Amino acid sequence: MCFPPDPEPRRGPRPAARAPWVARGAGIAAAVLLLADASPSPAAVSLTIASIRHPAVEADGITAHVAEPGSGVAELHFARMRIAGVEYEDLAVRCEGFAVDAEGIRCPRGSVRRGGARGADRPPLPFSFSYRPRDGRLELAVTGADAVAWSPLVRRLRGWKPEGRADLRLVADRREAGLALSLRGLRFASRDGLVAGEGMDLDLSARAERRGRGWTWWAAADWSAGELHWAPWYRKAGVRASAEGTLDEEELAVDLARLDLEGLGGVTASLAWDRIRGEPLRWGFVTESLDLAAAAREWVQPWLDARAAPKFRATGHARFAAEWSAGRLRNLYAGLEEARIADEAGHLELHGVEARVPWDAEQAAEATFAVAGGRLGDLPIGGFSVPVALHGYDMGIDRLALPILDGRLAVDDLRAVFDPAAGTWRGRFAGGVEGVSMAKLAAALKLPAMAGSLSARVPGATYADRTLALDGAIEVRVFDGRVTVGGLRIEDPLRRTQRFRADVEARGLDLAMLTRTFSFGTIEGRFDADILGLELAGWTPLRFDARVRGSEGDFPRSISRGALRDISALGGAAGADAVQASPAGLAQRFGYRRIGLGCVLENGVCRFHGLAPEGRGYLIVEGAGIPSVRVIGYNRAVDWNLLVSRIQAVIAGRVKAEIE
Repeated sequence: MCFPPDPEPRRGPRPAARAPWVARGAGIAAAVLLLADASPSPAAVSLTIASIRHPAVEADGITAHVAEPGSGVAELHFARMRIAGVEYEDLAVRCEGFAVDAEGIRCPRGSVRRGGARGADRPPLPFSFSYRPRDGRLELAVTGADAVAWSPLVRRLRGWKPEGRADLRLVADRREAGLALSLRGLRFASRDGLVAGEGMDLDLSARAERRGRGWTWWAAADWSAGELHWAPWYRKAGVRASAEGTLDEEELAVDLARLDLEGLGGVTASLAWDRIRGEPLRWGFVTESLDLAAAAREWVQPWLDARAAPKFRATGHARFAAEWSAGRLRNLYAGLEEARIADEAGHLELHGVEARVPWDAEQAAEATFAVAGGRLGDLPIGGFSVPVALHGYDMGIDRLALPILDGRLAVDDLRAVFDPAAGTWRGRFAGGVEGVSMAKLAAALKLPAMAGSLSARVPGATYADRTLALDGAIEVRVFDGRVTVGGLRIEDPLRRTQRFRADVEARGLDLAMLTRTFSFGTIEGRFDADILGLELAGWTPLRFDARVRGSEGDFPRSISRGALRDISALGGAAGADAVQASPAGLAQRFGYRRIGLGCVLENGVCRFHGLAPEGRGYLIVEGAGIPSVRVIGYNRAVDWNLLVSRIQAVIAGRVKAEIE
């Protein structure tokens, strides 16, 4: 925004350095005026000025040439000019129809061009100019200028390679000023490609009036055509803005600003800016009811994509408001109305979401989060409402139970604290799942049929430094046994590249229930398992040391012919000779004394071992009774991806091996 020079006395004396420069400039203008009017015969006038120094402007090597009075041509050349910290070299100003008289200075047809090789391939910037000393009225107009022609005066444009047309009109005197700028077909791009515009039409208007020692101003902008990419965001035209406020030597105040984004909604805001310190004093905003689908698509998801976060979609409406002052956020409101939220993978969907978060930096408040229903995979989620206690940057939930199928999700304690200085979160959680039917859960998640119930307790978990860590162990009751997960750590849990570390211990799991569930023949008995140093990246195993063995105890132990076939098939081509059954005959079930297998995964290769060495191989199943069975493994190392594909093929029944 441009404003006229201040003609009124400021507080205190003007800087002493300014007076000589102003006087010298006036002397030059007077000399030109006298020579142009008083010369008895037509004569050209030339002036040379070595330098001009002023806190705002510096110029060196200045030459001015006024042609014969009848020609109306004047030329001004600057070898070097520095304005507001930006330096220009070899600037040439030409004016046709130039006139200087008692009324002022007029240049109806002017142009600015940069000299040398850099300016040769750029069109001149055309302008018209007039100044009337009597009332300080200044008029400046630029009409139909090529966007690249502005680069001699706006050096930062050079790296953007602008294209398009620009019209500018500025009218100002000692009491008021007005500005109109119109851009048509604007095209540009930054050197790094992170910001680019295409076919943009933009209109900007502003005016200001002197009030006492300051100014009252109004401004409006309308982006009516084109598109803009500002990584990671993209936006088409349909943006209108207006603002009004005041300006003085100390502060810029935006008393009322309005921004409307077509298809999304509107925002009303205010701002106070300290001009001396160059920092905000206070600001605030409040939105209308925003279209949540547009907000998620255009603003939230691009930001999440840049951080490798999962994709999601949303519908409904949202409202926001905030107030900031004295260097910190004072209050914030966020709300969702009739919202529907789902991830693109289809794992999670919530509908009828209502949220109200009235946060205050100094006062306690209560937020509410309610869901009419939804699903996790095919697991239905019933309606629930969650109250959240807020106190400054500390928030928490006490004693909450949510229904899941025929069981419940219990929250004993949930706390989260935000550190505004570091921009990080930390928190803790305790709770678990109780009494969920495995049969109903398996059906909902489209897993093989399972028996029993699921119960799991999290005695305590903490989140800090983008890492979720378990205090103690999670215990899960499944397959009539117990699975314990300890040493759990998840780094960057909200990113696709999260890393998972844990030790897993299983005790007394029913082999019959397990093998029937996954169509892996039938094995009677119970087993124990340990998976030590388990590490996954993005849920893909990187390393572990796993061992599975039969449990100690007095219970039936048998293995079916189908299970033997599946075990041997896991060994690939060498697996067909891995089973020795005696006597085989037509027996469908065999007794065994011991069963065990281990795998150490490292660098994508699983290295196997069994109960004990056996010739060139290792013993997996040691037979007992009549008929008995003996299973020997020979493959010591198997590619992990190949092993996974074999397990999938065995479960699907696509691989078979002969047993003799």
